[in-house]
Amino acid sequence: MATAAHGDTSSPILSDAYLADPIAVLAQLRQSDPVHWVPGHEFWLVTRHDDVSRLFADPNCTPDPRAWERYQPAPVGSWRSQIEDRGLFSAPREDHARQRRLVSAALTPRAVKRMEGQVLEVVEQFAAALRGRTGVIDLMEAFTNPIPNAVISRITGVPAKGDDDRRFRELAQRTIRGFPSFAPEEVKRDADEAADEMAAWVREMAEERRRHPREDFLSDLVQAHDMDDRMTNDEVVMMVAALVNAGSETTALGGTYALRALLENPQEWAKLRNHRELLDNAVMEILRYDFGVGGGLPRYAMQDFELRGKPIRKGQQLQLSFNGAHRDPEVFPNPDRFDVERDTRNVVIFGRGPHFCLGANLAKQEMRFMVDAALDFLPPGASIRHDLVEWSQMAFVRRMETLPVEFPA
Repeated sequence: MATAAHGDTSSPILSDAYLADPIAVLAQLRQSDPVHWVPGHEFWLVTRHDDVSRLFADPNCTPDPRAWERYQPAPVGSWRSQIEDRGLFSAPREDHARQRRLVSAALTPRAVKRMEGQVLEVVEQFAAALRGRTGVIDLMEAFTNPIPNAVISRITGVPAKGDDDRRFRELAQRTIRGFPSFAPEEVKRDADEAADEMAAWVREMAEERRRHPREDFLSDLVQAHDMDDRMTNDEVVMMVAALVNAGSETTALGGTYALRALLENPQEWAKLRNHRELLDNAVMEILRYDFGVGGGLPRYAMQDFELRGKPIRKGQQLQLSFNGAHRDPEVFPNPDRFDVERDTRNVVIFGRGPHFCLGANLAKQEMRFMVDAALDFLPPGASIRHDLVEWSQMAFVRRMETLPVEFPA
């Protein structure tokens, strides 16, 4: 795919100003060009809340990447090709609904309670090592990055100790780095290799759970049934892949931005520390205020249609901007203010309609426990060392790679 050079001003999205402050650029676009064409990358960037919210469930659009005019199939026989052909995003409506029913059947009250205990156990494992520490600590490496994949490996039944746990986290991270359409080819190839290894691993585990069920989510999935219908091993693998894709890297970034928002807003931090009943709402406000990394969630036009006077052609990609939608002053008054008591009912971070994120409750639970633990291990006066923060860049998106925090003595 042709890409615009760094610093290209043919679109503000491709400028240095966007890398430095995407929120400010998105605010300008939301007002003057809310359905904005990004040349080179060839997609429409949608930045107003009502458009983003509607397009999640609009029959004109699909999350299935095979509908994209620039779609390049994954290597034949790779696990990514199977996900693209038979996963939740590409399954026919009836099969999609069937798979969601089977997953819901696995989420019994007992299973949900068990997962809550597993999440708490993982968070406590990493939080305990930070209590009483002093000096500069990279909280992304020590806390927010390892937790989500450790949670997924724990609830699915990957051994909690030893090299298996670390290997599962590594494979999960490599896999999801290859999902964005603008990811470099070498990243996609590496993701394919990691996905194939992880798929073989999970398929073997699923077969073993059919013979010898345990107290884990993988056993719940293979045992769940709707009438006489059960998931095949390949469907179980695809569901675990979806869980990894939706709940590992994104939750790690969510936890990182949660700590950043609290450290940069000490009044809200103090309020939350004294009023833990606000934690659930605070998580949604964190996701509204500081999640999206400047990019968006892709949708693909199923037919020609018009959006705010712009002609959307069948096969084109639309990026639904979370940062744009969640800073829309028409929906969120004073949107650039972080407020843990804000009305967050219109936050659309988990989508809407038939593709509402299956892992939403797990992600919110993880973030809630991470924030709750951080309120205790972060000492008064802790602050971000902005001079030590490291960033990575993929196309027009910049991602935090470290969160160095000074823990005062």
